Amino acid sequence: MDKRILITLSFGILVTLVVFLGLQDSLNRPSLSRLPISPDVAIVRVISTYNISEDRLDKLPHYVYVTSDGNVYESNPEQNNIGKIIGHTNTTNTGGSHFAWEINDLKGKQKYYVDAIIAEIISNSSYK
Repeated sequence: MDKRILITLSFGILVTLVVFLGLQDSLNRPSLSRLPISPDVAIVRVISTYNISEDRLDKLPHYVYVTSDGNVYESNPEQNNIGKIIGHTNTTNTGGSHFAWEINDLKGKQKYYVDAIIAEIISNSSYK
């Protein structure tokens, strides 16, 4: 009887550990329904929304995390991690925090932030 209880408890602990490790690992990978849009889609969104020419925009957008209060953090589209703070923008239109593409308008001295999932422009700011 004691062996049976020991085996049952060991099995329960093992299953719990496997589930825990699986959940931890899943946090490091975006799900299929939450894959980020490509930088090209974000650029097209800015061009169509603000009616500006493509040659004004930086061709290499940065993947960032924008908080609701406008803090901008470096990020990585493959892992959705949040790094160090790299700037500040206006508060987001939605009032929430977003992973986004930061697109620089080199002639207009504007930065546009396009949500990396739904391609909505969530914030913009000027810079010098």
